[in-house]
Amino acid sequence: MNVPSEKLKFVNAIIPVADAFVTGTGVTSDIINMENYKKCTFVVITGATAVTVNTITVFAGVDNVTCATPIVFKYRTQAAADVPDAGSDVPTALAQAAVAGFPSIASIIGNMSIIEVDAADVAAGITGGDHCALRLKDTPAAAAQVGCVIAILSEPRYPQDVLATAID
Repeated sequence: MNVPSEKLKFVNAIIPVADAFVTGTGVTSDIINMENYKKCTFVVITGATAVTVNTITVFAGVDNVTCATPIVFKYRTQAAADVPDAGSDVPTALAQAAVAGFPSIASIIGNMSIIEVDAADVAAGITGGDHCALRLKDTPAAAAQVGCVIAILSEPRYPQDVLATAID
């Protein structure tokens, strides 16, 4: 039987109310332990907002305390139109982000950015690295924005009925 919850681990990395994307200062997700997984996909979803550009950066680390080394990653956005308008579910092609991240235009209602993190890129970013985190920062500072980030871990190294925790 193909049961997604036995193949994917879902983590609420930034909750929508308590951690609204803060003006000027940015917000960083929980640190995700990829020790038992080969892939981590962060899904960044924004609500209705004024024009805001968030720089999205991914960091690598060796534990759940320090995760501050920026790394390369792949991403796509789904921001052709406001949700639920026609075309709002059409993603862009997968693109490579630089270590400095990429600017995500979040002025579209229901914008989704899909960030693909590979365990090999985390390990290449810092010796012994198996943890990652995502940071959103307004550039330039604009009105606070409501959004959330979900981390989806996939390709478990040791498949089992109940997947191990990813937040230490």
